[in-house]
Parts: sequence; C-alpha cells; structure tokens
Amino acid sequence: MRSWMIGIVLGLLPMGFLPVLPATWVYLTLLLVALGLPLCPLPGARIVAGGALGLLLGLIHGHDLLARRLPEACIREPLWASGTVSSLPRRSTMPDGTTRQRFEFAVSSLRPARCAGPETIVLSYYGQAELVPGQLWQMQVLLKRPWGLANPGSYNMQAWYAQSGIDATGSVRRNTARLQVDTADPAELHHRLRWKISNRIAELGFDARVVAMLRALTVADKSGIDSALWHLLQLYGINHLLVISGLHIGLVAGVAHLLGQLLVRLPLPGALRRVVAPPVLSLAAALGYCALAGFSLATQRALCMLVCFVLAAQLGRNSGSANNLLLAALVVLLLNPLAPLGSGFWLSFGAVASLL
Repeated sequence: MRSWMIGIVLGLLPMGFLPVLPATWVYLTLLLVALGLPLCPLPGARIVAGGALGLLLGLIHGHDLLARRLPEACIREPLWASGTVSSLPRRSTMPDGTTRQRFEFAVSSLRPARCAGPETIVLSYYGQAELVPGQLWQMQVLLKRPWGLANPGSYNMQAWYAQSGIDATGSVRRNTARLQVDTADPAELHHRLRWKISNRIAELGFDARVVAMLRALTVADKSGIDSALWHLLQLYGINHLLVISGLHIGLVAGVAHLLGQLLVRLPLPGALRRVVAPPVLSLAAALGYCALAGFSLATQRALCMLVCFVLAAQLGRNSGSANNLLLAALVVLLLNPLAPLGSGFWLSFGAVASLL
C-alpha cells in the first residue's frame, strides 16, 4: 500500500508544471500502465503504476478545470448569476472613498445558458449591502477569464487562481444585486462563524491595527492588513505569524487533549465521558480551528496527520510519523492536484519532513 501511495504522490506532483495537456493516447497509456504493472513481479512496479495513476488523475483534474472556464464569447458580456457567497468578503476602501467587497461566489446558475460552466468565481461588489457568507444572491455580473500577474520573484496570481479552482473573475453591476435567501448554506457555516467573530472583534473598539492583527490571527481575515502594516511586519520578519499553520493546530489540539484528561477524572456520566475523552476533544478542537482558518493547505496537512496519529493510537497500532506525512500529502494532492504550485505546499511539508 505504501508503494502505491508513494507512486500516486510522485505522479500528482508534476501536474501543475505541465505547459499543455497531452493527447488522448497518453491517457490510455497511463491507464494501461496503472492496471497492468501491479501484476508484474519486478521491484518498483507498484510505484510506477501508482505514478501513472496519479498523473492520470491529475490530467483529468486539469481537463475538468479547463472545461469550467468562461467561454470566450461571454467575456465582458452582462450575465445573470445566482449562487452563494462562499468565502469571507474582503472589505477595502477605494481612492474615491467607495467600499469594495471582494468575495468568492459559488455559482448555481448562469444565464444565458451558453455561458454556463464556471462553478466558482471571484467578484467585486461596490454597493451598500453587506455581503454575508452563506447568503444566496442573484446579480448581474461582468466576467472575464482568471488571468493575473505571474512575474518571476513576485506573487503568482495566475497560480493562485488555478490552485483555488477559480473559473472566472469580474464585478457586480451596480443596483443589480438581489438577496434571495439570508439563511446560511450548511457548507458555508464555518465562513458565517468566521464572519461573526471578525465583526465582534471589530466592535471591541481597539486601534485599527490591533483589530486587523486579531482578525488575522483568529479567523485568518487579512482584509484589515494594509500595505503599510504588511511592510512593517516584513521589516521585523514576523509576517509569517499571520498564517495559521500546523503549529497552531497542534497547539490547539494539545490544549484540548490536556483539558480532556482533566475532564475524564471528574464523575461524569458514561455518554458525556466518551464525548470529552482526550482523543475526541483534541480532534474536535483541531477540526474547529481548521474551519475558522478556512481549511488552508497547512491546516489540512496538520489535521490529516493528527487524525492518523489519534486513530492509530485508539486502534492499538503503531503510527510512524513518516507514514502520516505521506498520507497527508496524498490526501492534500487528491483534494487539489495543483497544490504544489504554491510555495505553502513545499514549505509546509518540507518543514515537517526536515523536523522528522
């Protein structure tokens, strides 16, 4: 099984660096290799077969990503989009004093039908309404394909769009947004909770920079971090502290585990005792904090390794850290084969591998 996992990870890693998708016969060849090589007694056959399977899965993901892109004929054409606010809106003030809210929008329908395809789009809204995660809206939008700066040595916006599965970007036309349903979509409940916490922090009355830092550290809301504050953090070399990473997840899980050890010493009913058991409490706390962080890549890796460790301990089996790291890499890459495009993937897994 480990050979298969190594092969699939090695096959998925180069997916994001291919300049073009190959011809159809390459897919058939990879499928035959993945199915046929496991029967071969040669050493390393399963790793090669896993690599072929991983590359095939990555290519299928690439085709699906391209198939969802906005058709060229629909670029900058007024379209009616219905869907759900699927991220924490980032508020900023434009030079003329207008407030802009930039957010991800999970599309449920896009009219006219010939322009259908995009499932997740990034929109900019300049109206007076406050957008809340999980709300269902209908609005007229102007869209374009997700192109961005990709200069060497600077932030690669193009790669971020691909990693995040963004199919189009655009803006909402003025006075066209109509709120359809105000109740939160269950899939966006964690974003709704992040929004509520962020607003409560803003109401504390602290200095604007203090509020911006608290929002970033608690719910990964960096909308209050302006260029001047970010430059100051870079100057002192502490900007990495704003990224909720595996270290934060581990600390939260560790505190919850200690709390569980204290609670099980109390005379509690049997059902409640099982709920507050240290392994259950640590996993619940880690999952909750991952949700508050928006399930970033680093938190996904940490959560996956923690689940492996806790489950193995409960089943009475040895759980090697290297195997946990390998399984975490496999899960992250299967969820998003383009994750290696971002430096966060290499820094996250590289740091843990170095520690091991």
